[in-house]
Amino acid sequence: MLKDMIKRDIADSNGYLAFIQENSAFRRLWTGWTVSSLGDSFNQAAVVFLILTLTGGEGLKTGLAIGLRLSSRLIFAGLGGVIADRLDRRLFLISLDLSLAAAALLFVFAGSTGSLPALYALTVLMGALSAAHASARIVYLQDVAGTARFDRALALMQIGFGMAVFLGNGLGGAMIAVVGCQVVFILDALSFLFSTFCTWTAAPAQAAAAVKAGRSSLRQDWLAGISHLRSQPVLLRMVLTNAIWSLGGGGVFVIVSLLCYQRFDNDPVVLGLFFAMTGAGALAAAAVRPVLGRGFQQDALIIGWACVAEGLLFVLLPHVSSLPLSLVLFAAQLAAAFLFGLAYQPLLLREAAPAMRGRISGLDGGIYLSLYGLAAAVHGALAAAWGLKAAAALAGGIMAAAGLFWLLFLHRRNGSSATTQLCSGK
Repeated sequence: MLKDMIKRDIADSNGYLAFIQENSAFRRLWTGWTVSSLGDSFNQAAVVFLILTLTGGEGLKTGLAIGLRLSSRLIFAGLGGVIADRLDRRLFLISLDLSLAAAALLFVFAGSTGSLPALYALTVLMGALSAAHASARIVYLQDVAGTARFDRALALMQIGFGMAVFLGNGLGGAMIAVVGCQVVFILDALSFLFSTFCTWTAAPAQAAAAVKAGRSSLRQDWLAGISHLRSQPVLLRMVLTNAIWSLGGGGVFVIVSLLCYQRFDNDPVVLGLFFAMTGAGALAAAAVRPVLGRGFQQDALIIGWACVAEGLLFVLLPHVSSLPLSLVLFAAQLAAAFLFGLAYQPLLLREAAPAMRGRISGLDGGIYLSLYGLAAAVHGALAAAWGLKAAAALAGGIMAAAGLFWLLFLHRRNGSSATTQLCSGK
């Protein structure tokens, strides 16, 4: 058994390398999006550090800094998904990268003046643009990689993201301490300009069939996506599971940021190390990707149990006082979160109709990220009122409950399928 697993891992690694070498468009996208993730990690670390410093570590205001970055995504993720199904996805992504570069430069002025309203406003703008980019990006990735290799492309993107976030947050904390937040914001802007160039030179071999300039309005297309979601029980339960999870997951980085402020003296290096565990978790999850993609049932079970594991690990985090052990525990929790994503995203797009992929991706991202943003503010306030341990227990409990909700649906679905087969004599 172990020997077979090792052989599969080696074969999968060789397949990764061959895929990167063969598909030049994917290679450019991988490079550009990895670099922009690196810059965005710098930005996130700098914004959170500024908010903690300006507010004296106030829970609600710190939660708002993270929550506002995501609160606008319900509209803009859905809008980005609709546009991705109607227009040229490559040009749409390029326009968003340029807009993100401009927004990153505006942070330089907001940071230098120490204006909380300006920081909050730019955070909302950055979140909206990023939401639209994420919705179009996942569908364009499938155009470039091809449906048969989409799982592999998604795993490679996660490896790139993991390396970028690990280095970006780790280096970002050190850079903030050495050169200040303004230089970090400039580097973020440059990363989006580089991503623009890479996307411009990364056209797929042929245009996707789903890309069309239809006569229907954006509102009609959006409503069509909602109707399709409601008509598919598996899709609907997947999106609901993600939405429930977000009500707990939204508290993760707020509580961790406050933990750094209270327990580790608001050290930007320690904050960067905690945020860097996002990358470590992504890399750890990517390492076990070969167990995915072997069938609906196995991937679906991974989705549920990953949520349960993530929730339980986060409940334990505030009870650990050692910094190294805290970092390891947080990395393990995030590995479960990314394993969920590696199983969830391909399954979601496979269950959606081809012409609806952008809309379903946008609706899913918009719902869960907007709730995530709201939950970030709420958990920040709860952490201030109840303490970190109680807030973490609530957040972790909700994440675990999301997994149990999905596992219960699977159990009932499998029972119903078995009954149908028995009644039909199969």
